[in-house]
Amino acid sequence: MKKKLVVLGIVGAVVLGGAAGVGAFAKEASVPFSKAEEIAIQEVKGSQVEEIELDRENGELIYEVELRGTHDDIDVKVNATTGEVIKVDDDRDDDDTRIASTKNVKISKEQAIQIAKNDTPGTITEIELDDDLHYDIEMKHEGKEIEFEISAVDGTILEKEIDDDHDDRD
Repeated sequence: MKKKLVVLGIVGAVVLGGAAGVGAFAKEASVPFSKAEEIAIQEVKGSQVEEIELDRENGELIYEVELRGTHDDIDVKVNATTGEVIKVDDDRDDDDTRIASTKNVKISKEQAIQIAKNDTPGTITEIELDDDLHYDIEMKHEGKEIEFEISAVDGTILEKEIDDDHDDRD
């Protein structure tokens, strides 16, 4: 009986620690999203941010910033603690149809973030402008992951999905 209680106690501590860690994850970043974007754009002049994601890599918090240059997709990794550029990767994408379609974008990334935060407060963990002219936004709030799809043309919330981190209980 004591072995079962010990095992249950350990499992419980791991589960609770993981849930608390998700909220702390974004708080660990000393560099805010907007600053990471600025750093990436300074690194690749003439580019625009398509997506930014906060991730942990080799024990360090890293922003993965996906940029669109004049003809190329470029990924810039920025240390979320120091602001240091860790890596710049040029993906070479010659598809100019994407460049033409972005002319129809009327809602900025900042406006899309504000629309999402007005609907549900939280910490943005990822934002991407898709080819079909909508922003995919992921955020964390009170142990939940919220995903938005927001029109880049008129700012309409096209889809909202809430995933409870505790849904796996049986």
